[in-house]
Amino acid sequence: MRAARAAVNAAGAISELQGARTKARTRKARSQAIRIKIISMGDAGVGKSCVIKRYCEEKFVQKYIGTIGVDYGVKAIKLGGYDVRVNLWDLAGGDEYFEVRNEFYKDAQGCVLCYDVNNRGTFNSLNGWIDESMRYGAKNCIVVVAANKTDLGRRVVTEQEGRAWAESNGFLYFETSAESGARVKAMFAAVFHRVLGALPHTPDECVEGAAQLVQSEYAASAAQGLDCKNKVDRIHLRGGGSRGYG
Repeated sequence: MRAARAAVNAAGAISELQGARTKARTRKARSQAIRIKIISMGDAGVGKSCVIKRYCEEKFVQKYIGTIGVDYGVKAIKLGGYDVRVNLWDLAGGDEYFEVRNEFYKDAQGCVLCYDVNNRGTFNSLNGWIDESMRYGAKNCIVVVAANKTDLGRRVVTEQEGRAWAESNGFLYFETSAESGARVKAMFAAVFHRVLGALPHTPDECVEGAAQLVQSEYAASAAQGLDCKNKVDRIHLRGGGSRGYG
């Protein structure tokens, strides 16, 4: 009888120890930030830097000095109880900076590919940007297309054209305005969700936290009266896998 009781006590102690170890590992994992690398691409003047500044600082700069080479910043966010550090690499779009930016494509996990809806040439350049990034190392990158400067009212590239191009390549698509902030936060939240979901060891709580962030940003857009045409189900938050290119 005593032996049986001792065995039960021992089993209970082992179970408690295993539970404590699991909790300790979870605490350790949550104390270590998950890092992701996001790059921006697109022709000079399409508003890449302004979109990033709008997201990171909630500001819009009317007169912006063009990016020289590469700019870099870090955005810390918390998703599902986990710290996520987003490393943002803003790549200059000018041809003269090609030798500089081609060093930064490697290991990119997400990409904001921008064009100006008021300038067809910037839309026609999108295939070239994808080709360049693949050639220099961004082969499994999750892409979100930002159809930017929608607030100007002089658009020559329709939403139907932009969305069709993005969807034909398996990319996310958002109509954005760095000036008003329309759909900028929702766009970044969506790409974070896709990137984290594609990583091999991302905790489920973190991915779910990203999904909740996407939905909250859509709700915020609706509350502000923004025309949020990208529905949650259209970017596959419920089921389905992530798709990049390469």
